Amino acid sequence: MNCLHIKLPDGTARKIALGSRPKVIGSDEDADIILEDAAISRYHCTVAVSPNGIHVQDLTSATGTRINGRAVTSAILQNGDKLEVGPFTFIAECAVTAGFGTAIRLVEEQFAVGKGFQTFLGEIAAEGQAPPPKPPATGGPEAKP
Repeated sequence: MNCLHIKLPDGTARKIALGSRPKVIGSDEDADIILEDAAISRYHCTVAVSPNGIHVQDLTSATGTRINGRAVTSAILQNGDKLEVGPFTFIAECAVTAGFGTAIRLVEEQFAVGKGFQTFLGEIAAEGQAPPPKPPATGGPEAKP
């Protein structure tokens, strides 16, 4: 199930299931997910399930929308990512399989630690291959005539 987990200021936790239609997060009474705080715009952002995760779209909010500490206007949440809306933090739980966005992020992480393209591809290719067979035992020092 695709959902968002939030811990509210009073300490209670809430799990918000995401269905097939987008949900609006905001302070307006018409928002699907209502957050009461001066830092929350009436219609702050939307969240919607997509093939690659949970799509987040900022609705030109006054204080912005952040994912894992980075300001975004539009982005895909992956499992475990933090969506920050004003003082509220949601944790994404995604039931979708890893897609293109995940692949790109994995490649970026490898490049960030200094691996080159050929090294990274070589490691991927090596993971898909069986180890070479061991050579047959020949008459060594223990062999008797």
